[in-house]
Amino acid sequence: MALSQVRDRGPHPESVTNLTLANVTLEALLTPNCKAEDTLGVGRDERKEELDHDPLGSARGIVNGLRLSVTLWSFILLVILLMW
Repeated sequence: MALSQVRDRGPHPESVTNLTLANVTLEALLTPNCKAEDTLGVGRDERKEELDHDPLGSARGIVNGLRLSVTLWSFILLVILLMW
């Protein structure tokens, strides 16, 4: 049997390396960092306080809803116009 016809039955070294790298990266991303959690917690608390004291919060929500509505209706009208 020729050497070109013999198949390698083992895993390819580069695929094993990529799998190992993916596992290490996933573990690093899923492992919580205490210092980062404290910093994020403080940031979340400050942001929550800012949102609680926002007098224009409801008006912004209404304006954003109107923008979304106009965008969606424009898209629907464009589709109808192109199909006609």
